[in-house]
Amino acid sequence: MAGLRVAVLGAGNIGGTIGKKWLAAGHQVTFAVSNLSGEKAQALRAELGEKAAIGTIAEALAAADVVLLAVPGRAMDEMITTHAAALDGKILIDAANRIGGGGPANSFATFQAQTPRAQVYRAFNTLGWENFANPVIGGEQADLFYCGHDGEGRQVVEQLIADVGLRPIRVGDVDQVGVVDSLLGLWFTLLQKQGWGRHFAFKVLHE
Repeated sequence: MAGLRVAVLGAGNIGGTIGKKWLAAGHQVTFAVSNLSGEKAQALRAELGEKAAIGTIAEALAAADVVLLAVPGRAMDEMITTHAAALDGKILIDAANRIGGGGPANSFATFQAQTPRAQVYRAFNTLGWENFANPVIGGEQADLFYCGHDGEGRQVVEQLIADVGLRPIRVGDVDQVGVVDSLLGLWFTLLQKQGWGRHFAFKVLHE
């Protein structure tokens, strides 16, 4: 399924790492950055040259069918509301984590209110970016748990997960977003309590 038109909102460790993997897999990727002359945009241009487009959020959304949202979690609600018309109807992958404040880490409620026609998925939020850069640990391919609509977007999302080098495991529909987010808490707990470093992931074994 090469040749997908993907907008990556955010060019930090998460968005930058995943977007580069998708470029290598043959997809058309547009990185959206807040400052077109800033350090992140310049670094992308220096590394990728003409391989990827870099533009504003509006420009990236206009050219895309699939959107990875990897902006800081605190900025998600405003970004979704501001660009709701352009986001609605697309395949949306929420990779942002809203940490603190007592609410959920995901932005599914805002998507439901602002983009009712979109197919929304929760993925790429439960592991550190190091595991997207190198998803093989001890010779084993890491798994990535995700949830979202069981529609045409599911195949697209699973292909994009596989293109990063991870094995996609769907937990369920949008009502299982809390289960996916619970793995974020587990990953951070193991990081802080076990001293494993950031390059570790999860693997399901079954018969």
